[in-house]
Amino acid sequence: MLAKRRKIQLANGTQITTPLLLPSFSSKTLLDERVEKILEYHKSVITDELLVSAYDVYYKLIKEKQTRFCSTVFLDSGGYEASQDVDLSDQTGIAAIPQPWKNTFHQKVLDAWDFTHPTVVVSYDNPRAKITLEKQIKRATALFARYPNATAEFLIKAERSDQRFLCIADITRRAHDLSKFAIIGITEKEIGGSTMERMVKPAKLRNSLNLVGLETPIHVFGSLDTVSSVLYFLAGADIFDGLTWLRYAYENGNTLYKHNYGARTLGITFEDFRMNAKIWNDNYYYLLRLRDDMGRYLLNSDFKVFGANADFFLRAFDQFQAHMKGI
Repeated sequence: MLAKRRKIQLANGTQITTPLLLPSFSSKTLLDERVEKILEYHKSVITDELLVSAYDVYYKLIKEKQTRFCSTVFLDSGGYEASQDVDLSDQTGIAAIPQPWKNTFHQKVLDAWDFTHPTVVVSYDNPRAKITLEKQIKRATALFARYPNATAEFLIKAERSDQRFLCIADITRRAHDLSKFAIIGITEKEIGGSTMERMVKPAKLRNSLNLVGLETPIHVFGSLDTVSSVLYFLAGADIFDGLTWLRYAYENGNTLYKHNYGARTLGITFEDFRMNAKIWNDNYYYLLRLRDDMGRYLLNSDFKVFGANADFFLRAFDQFQAHMKGI
């Protein structure tokens, strides 16, 4: 079975167990809300892991001390915020003009970071400076040698500006080289142009890791919703993050337009400015329940744990398995 619980050995000696659904915070979340304000609100809500961007820390859009309320910080590479790309959950198609982002800026954040608080560091990424996979591995290896108190996550990115999707065959040939990292990251936008393809590539990566004796967790960036997170989990991925939980509302297996959810659950007289906080709370607890559902699925492979989406996930997984047998 591709899906299973996997251990992440943190640099401080403690362990965390997958699956993980990471509430993410970014300056690209909402055009009308400051990320610092959103993060501050969640101090009284979130106790487990969360993800923030090194870019936002460098530009003082988030303060390091604001993250200390969680159990483990995932410190993202900064590449998303430094780009004008939008992820699959962003339907505006509008991105702020980014500030410069350099390797030295990333290291300045890490130099000042207090690693006594458990921290997973995602390797540096600059969307305008594409390099080969071999060079990505060498750069990440050098980075983590410099910060031994960081738990190392290697983010694999496209090697050329004209390369839309990752070449999974090139990655699987280097599976042995990935053994030095605690987590392997890939972005949802770069693993395929269909849901099937976005399931197949993590599965192929998982199989290649298994062949060389590695149980390294796979992190799919940008995939935190009620459907895709579960599909990628079934295909062998382990960690999921994204901004969907701040942009939409989760209900009964669906990812909904916030104002429709607000009108249906809070009433049509409920004021918009109060709605975000209510939905963010509801979404966070939905993610905790979904994480538990994933864990219960691992006990006996019973799709009924996924409630309203059970039949859909079963059909999708059957189709995925049939596809995998044919390639």
